[in-house]
Amino acid sequence: MSRLAVVGSYNASMFFRGERAPGPGETVIGDGYWLSAGGKGSNQAIAAKYQGADVGFVGKLGADAFGDEAIAMYCRVGLSTDLILRDGSAHTGVAGIFIDAEGANRIMVCPGANLKLTAAEMVDGARGAALAGFQLENDLSAVAEAICALRQRGVQTLLDPAPAAPLPVEVYQNLSFIKPNEHEAAALTGIAVQGADDAFRAADELVARGVGCAIVTLGGGGVVAVGRGLRAFVPALDVRAADTTGAGDVFCGALMAGIVAGWPLLASIEYANCAGALSVTRMGVLEATPDRRETEAAYAAWRA
Repeated sequence: MSRLAVVGSYNASMFFRGERAPGPGETVIGDGYWLSAGGKGSNQAIAAKYQGADVGFVGKLGADAFGDEAIAMYCRVGLSTDLILRDGSAHTGVAGIFIDAEGANRIMVCPGANLKLTAAEMVDGARGAALAGFQLENDLSAVAEAICALRQRGVQTLLDPAPAAPLPVEVYQNLSFIKPNEHEAAALTGIAVQGADDAFRAADELVARGVGCAIVTLGGGGVVAVGRGLRAFVPALDVRAADTTGAGDVFCGALMAGIVAGWPLLASIEYANCAGALSVTRMGVLEATPDRRETEAAYAAWRA
């Protein structure tokens, strides 16, 4: 069994780039278009793999051309497909991503087969792992059930609560780690997060609900972490953003890779911060994901 199991979504992603994203009822002319692999779970599993983690991806694809392309992609990057299921009754997940000149994005996802992944399939795929990572692009009730079941079996659990949704009380109590960004932290806690001080308040609230450690990412504003004897702020790296799509997934994948490697939690967060920063300097998600060599070099330079 892999040390890390990432349970989540795959989406065939269609990127549109232009000076700005269209508003309601508006058509704008773009200057770039490409297809790529995406989905938060898939992105995070690949990011962890690139950082050297022993990782398995637990997901579900449609029995269609996009699903076939996903399997071929996993083979190219060296990620095992043993835990990936196919469903002939639903399409493979798809996403449309609009990127403006500043690198900011707007995303619409049609989950398809991702919503067909059951709690039993999640638990079966992640059983025996040291850490199981989740997001919220699968069925919420299935994710909640699987998190509780795995934690009760001694598996550490991490949730990237995106897209943000209200969580049952028992989910917080069975999370070893939660990693919201500032918008998700605000949605979960009701605390407007506009900087590090607000992020500490939101993280404190999440820990009070039973989470072992809350890690709140603030994009260019850095990262806040509370819990497990840790109360820390990690500043952002000074980089020029070309495309922020997937940066949170790269951060999360690198974070989980550090945790299962047995690194101190703060070091894992700092390292993940460097991986996420590298990714925003490039276009795309899979294409922008740094490998271990690049991230180690960035981390060493940041610490110098």
